[in-house]
Parts: sequence; C-alpha cells; structure tokens
Amino acid sequence: MMLINGEEKQVVASGDRGLAYGDGFFTTAKVVAGKVEFWRDHLERLMLASKRFNIELPSESTLSSEVQLAIQGVEIGCLKITITRGCGGRGYAPIGCQQTTRMIQVAPWPSHYLNWQLQGASLLPASFTLGLQPALAGYKTLNRLEQVLIKQELAELDCDDLAVADINGNLVEVSAGNLFWRQGNTLYTPCLSQAGVKGVMRKQVLKVAERLELPHKVGLFPARDLDDADEIFMTNTLMGIVPIKQYKQSCLSDFSLVEKIKKELCDDQMVS
Repeated sequence: MMLINGEEKQVVASGDRGLAYGDGFFTTAKVVAGKVEFWRDHLERLMLASKRFNIELPSESTLSSEVQLAIQGVEIGCLKITITRGCGGRGYAPIGCQQTTRMIQVAPWPSHYLNWQLQGASLLPASFTLGLQPALAGYKTLNRLEQVLIKQELAELDCDDLAVADINGNLVEVSAGNLFWRQGNTLYTPCLSQAGVKGVMRKQVLKVAERLELPHKVGLFPARDLDDADEIFMTNTLMGIVPIKQYKQSCLSDFSLVEKIKKELCDDQMVS
C-alpha cells in the first residue's frame, strides 16, 4: 500500500522538491504482527530531521493513524515514511512551498535477512568512500546517491555487504546500515559526526551497552581496525543485528556479544 498525503495512490507531483532536489528525509521500520518496532524512536528521528531542515511534519495523530491504516493486517513487512518539502517555486530556494508531502509505503520484508541473522554475512571493504558533510551527518535524508554507488560496487563483488570508510579513511557504516566490532572486551562503532546515518537499531545497541556497562567507544577509527576485530556485526531496523562470519579472508566464529545483545533486546521487547 502507498498513501500520499492520506490518499491511496501512486503518483507524486512532478514538481515535488523531494524528486527535484532530494529535499526531504525518511525512516524505514520493521512491521511485525501489525505493529511498528521501535515506533517512538522512528518518530523521534522524523521530528529531529523536521527541526533541522525546517520541513513541517504532520501531527503525530495524523501520522500514527495513517501508519496504522497502511500496516493493518501485515504480519511482517517494511514500512517507509518519507517527508518532502512539497512543491513550490523554481530553483533551490524553498520559496512558495505551501504544503509538505508525506508518503507512507508498505513493502515485503527482505527474507534473506533471516538467513543472515542465523548464519552470518560476509563483508569486504568498499573502494568507494563517503564525502564529509557534518551538517547532514546522522540524518536519513533523501540524498542517497552515494549509497546507490556503493550498492553498484557491491553487485560486482562476491560478498553480502561492504564496510564503507570516508575520504579520510575512517570507518563510517555498511551499505545500508551501521557497523560495530569488538576487540577484546571493548565494543567499537563510528561516531558519524562527519558522514553516515544514525540508525534506530544502532541506538538500541548503544543503549544495551550502557545498561550492561559494556566497555564501548564511539569515535573515528581507521578501516584497518577491522582487521584485528574479534567480532564484527552490522545493524539496521529491518535486518536487526547480523553477525559477520567472514571479513576479507578471515573467518569469524565468535558471535558471543551479538547473542548477548540480541537476548537483551528480545527481553526488552517482551517487557514492553
């Protein structure tokens, strides 16, 4: 199902600034048994982006009711909420925009994620590097051309995903998710102050690390640090937490931290 400004249709205005300039933002969530996982965190993500880019959100009640309509009867699926500045004027200046555009779409959940969760995925370093733009870093904007190019590179390689660094050689993320690794007893993940997206599942993992008093560091780390990792995993809200079973030529079999974090998150959801 696709809802555009509350109406079930498939057509977006040709002058919409989301199409013309990527002037907007989005979030993608997993739907299980007619409920959106981590809904409050996805809503917070939209609110933060709305404030940062001065693009008005619909009321929480409107958004929630339209989401509930879209996911009704969905046992497992993928929910995408897209907000654009709407139509108005010509050129980059957002002059004359009267109404934002909201799109709510439900699609099938990628079934290969289950196999990744159970058996692990393979990872290689990407040749493509991300540019630095701290004003956009952390937000999930509609400007995803870098990720399109990363996916093109991935399609030509014999692996499941790519570890992506920035132009300075510091690790940022994987093609469509966040990156974590453990060395010894310490968990590491990039800080995303210059590039990348602060994922909702990344937030959950860091909350678990805090609660368990697990030593962890968020910072700028060179790509070579992955070579010495005892455990590597990647996350997003659709795939959940996926252990990396192979990085370059190295096979990894210790998924102890992944299992510990998964159990903690599962216990959280049972309580909630």
